[in-house]
Amino acid sequence: MSRKTNFLLFTTSFLGGLAAGFLLSPKKGEQNRAWLSENALDLNRWAKIQRRIAKRKSSRQLQKLHKHIHQGIQQNIPNLYEATDTIPLSDDNILNE
Repeated sequence: MSRKTNFLLFTTSFLGGLAAGFLLSPKKGEQNRAWLSENALDLNRWAKIQRRIAKRKSSRQLQKLHKHIHQGIQQNIPNLYEATDTIPLSDDNILNE
């Protein structure tokens, strides 16, 4: 089966099970809708909070990664200005005079 078929089958099965659960529940439809509405709002709030937390954590992790990469580069790759600072270069040396 392809991914689209699996996804469609899963979605259809989930929605069918949800509909059957509401139809066979001992509560009235009005109570079920109220319960669903309350829990959907709570779930939405929770998801927003989790997104904010994940955004902060990922930002911190990226800053740490950037810092470690920068430190690694500085430690392993010499600064060419400092490395060539003691080499006497002049026009006389270049022209072999």
